[in-house]
Amino acid sequence: MTLRVTKQPGPWYKRTHQRNVKTSILFFALGAFIAATEASELNRESLFDSVEEFVTAVKAFQPAASKGGLASLFTIREMGHENPGKPTAASAIQSCEPIWSDDKSALLFANANPPTVGTYSNIGVLFLLVHQRDGWRIADFLRFTATGKDSALSAKQTTFAGGGGQLSSEGFHPVVTVNELQGGRGYSYETCASYTFARSKLKRLELE
Repeated sequence: MTLRVTKQPGPWYKRTHQRNVKTSILFFALGAFIAATEASELNRESLFDSVEEFVTAVKAFQPAASKGGLASLFTIREMGHENPGKPTAASAIQSCEPIWSDDKSALLFANANPPTVGTYSNIGVLFLLVHQRDGWRIADFLRFTATGKDSALSAKQTTFAGGGGQLSSEGFHPVVTVNELQGGRGYSYETCASYTFARSKLKRLELE
């Protein structure tokens, strides 16, 4: 009968193994943190392979933790008695919805709610994307704000406008109407305005 004696790892091996495990965990954690940080950045110069990729990037954007140029779009100043005028950025984007798109341009509307103390705040941004040789880019944007307990912002395509060769291949560009509901607690009002675009620029449609 043969007895086999298994040699147990010594203290040096255990310490080395533990260090290697900790190093691996830290390495993967750092990689995940860097990837998350890069994914959450959004700039005017950002390039996207598709409109869907832009939507994903906006939904992952964290304005309060970002140093990107578009963080200020989702920042509003406090209006209450506590820290009046203090810039407050949204911690996340609540929604980003495509309104209209073709193979050359796209309109989208993003919503965020900065955690202001004095009153409830809404921020909406209407984005115009254009497709170039290397992908989709932000061509222009318009920012909207609404404050108050019952405040809200929304946008939808309402019609088409325009005509002539300077517009899309069909001769028309979409019209998007943005609704703003302001106030609350016995005092509120609602306004709306319509917007379209030409030559990669958003513009408000004025009543004639």
